[in-house]
Amino acid sequence: MFGQKQEDLTASQIVDSSLIFCGGEIRISKIESSKINYLLIQPDQTIAIINEQLNTGKKYVQCILSKSHSPQTTFFNGEKISRVDGSSITHITDVQSKEEVKLKTYNQIQYGYKQLKYQLTRLPDQKFKNFDCFVVNAKADNGYTTMNFFDKTNFRLLMIMYPNGNKSLMIDYIFKDNVLFNSHILNTISNSDKIQTLKLQTIDLNPVISNTWFNCPYTDTVMIPDYIKKGEFISTNGAHTRFTRTEIAMDYTDESGSVILKRFLAWNIISPDTFGLIDEKAFKNNDQSSSSQILVRVVSWDEKGYVCQWITDKYTDTQDYKLIK
Repeated sequence: MFGQKQEDLTASQIVDSSLIFCGGEIRISKIESSKINYLLIQPDQTIAIINEQLNTGKKYVQCILSKSHSPQTTFFNGEKISRVDGSSITHITDVQSKEEVKLKTYNQIQYGYKQLKYQLTRLPDQKFKNFDCFVVNAKADNGYTTMNFFDKTNFRLLMIMYPNGNKSLMIDYIFKDNVLFNSHILNTISNSDKIQTLKLQTIDLNPVISNTWFNCPYTDTVMIPDYIKKGEFISTNGAHTRFTRTEIAMDYTDESGSVILKRFLAWNIISPDTFGLIDEKAFKNNDQSSSSQILVRVVSWDEKGYVCQWITDKYTDTQDYKLIK
C-alpha cells in the first residue's frame, strides 16, 4: 500500500493489492460466467485439452479430452459434485474436494477467498532464487487451508500450495477485458518430480452457459441413451449446425434439408460417451491419419438434447445441441 512499509502490511491488504493488480474487484465482479480452454501437457508429454466453464461463485465444470487417455469430467451444479473418469463415476462428499471445487467457481482465487470469507493470515516472507514473496494462509471455516505466495514487486500471485501438498505455479499471464488470467501454469504433485503444464488457448467471458453442462447425467453407469445416439439435432450456440445421426454416420444438412456433408462415425472410441468422426472423402481414400479424424465426447445430456466437447489435431471447441425429433 502507498506509504506503508511492506513489513506492516496485513494479509488482507496483500490480497486486496493482488486483486488490484488483477484488474480490481469491480471489473472482476462483472464477470458472471466464463469458458476457458487450456492445452494440457502431461509428464509423459502426451497432450489433452482442458475445458473449464463456470458461473461465478455458483457452478463449475471441467472437461479433459485426449486421444490417448480416458476423458474426465468434474461436475458441480452448486450442490453436488460428481467425477466421470472414462467409464467410472464417483460422487464426491469429502470436505476437501468440495472446498477445492467451490474455489474453482472463481477465475481469480483471491476473489474467491474474499467472497467465501476465508480467514487470511500473514506468514513469514519467503525468498526464492528469482522472487521475494509475501506469504498468506487462506483458511475456510471447515479448516481447508491453502498457502499463497505473492510477488513483492507487484502483488501478483505466483504460487499456491494446497492441503495435500500439490502446488500450482503461475508462470505467465495475460489481460482479457482488463482482468488478469494465468496463461502458463505448472502443476506439481506432492512427493513427485512430475509436472503438468497448462497453456491458455482461448477465453470467452460472460457467455450464456446451459445448466446441462453442470449436471452429471449418470448415477452409476456411463451410458448414452439411444435418442442421443440417433436422431436429428440442431446447434443452439456457436456455428450453426444441423444434422441427422444414425448408427454409422452423421448427415449435415442445409435449411432445405439437402445433405451438404457426410461424416462416418463409430462409438466407444476411448470411452462409452465418445465417438469418432471421419469425413466421407477421407473414408473413401482410406485416410486413417489422426489429422483426418474428430474425437467427440458427449459430456452431459437431458431429455431435450446434449452438450459436447470435441478435438482434432489442431482445433477444439464445445457445442450444445437440441433434439429435433
